[in-house]
Amino acid sequence: MENEIKVKQLLEENNKLKEELEKTHKLLEEYNELTKEEINAYKDFVEGFVDRRYIDSSTRVYSRDFFDKIFFLLLETAFEKGNNYGLIIVKIPELENLKFEGEAHKSPEMEIGRVLRNNVRLPLDIIMRYSKTTFAIVIPDITEVELGKISERIIYQLKNFVSNPEEIDFYTFYLPKDLTTTKDILNYFA
Repeated sequence: MENEIKVKQLLEENNKLKEELEKTHKLLEEYNELTKEEINAYKDFVEGFVDRRYIDSSTRVYSRDFFDKIFFLLLETAFEKGNNYGLIIVKIPELENLKFEGEAHKSPEMEIGRVLRNNVRLPLDIIMRYSKTTFAIVIPDITEVELGKISERIIYQLKNFVSNPEEIDFYTFYLPKDLTTTKDILNYFA
């Protein structure tokens, strides 16, 4: 009788261990799948640089593909860590009507890219082309006063370059102070 009880206990323990082992195997499979997804995402991200998908060829700033991959991750991380940073959104409507005839169309766009690049701290600051007419500049680790100075320089130089300076829309935000949600920020890209 005593042996039967021990055998029953051992069988129960064995079944519990099998269940735990099965749970462990499932967790390992899930972990492996997540790891594979992360590796593929990282590989895709690196391939974007290799095949130049993340560079806008007309302005030589980061492209919309790069914006889509990194922008909200940057915002989320900055908000979580409580870091202050600047966000500048520039809309240049005259780019919409730029005629795409050979390499000649790139000259004004390249100049706009140059103006933006020359006024920030590369590679720390990130300039991205959101659309044909809209650019975003993310400037980490900056004071509100410095952000204002950079914004003034960029708007001054762009207004001296474009044909219709009064049509440029220019938004400067000191985050997270000025805006608190990605929905708020997205409204300015519409």
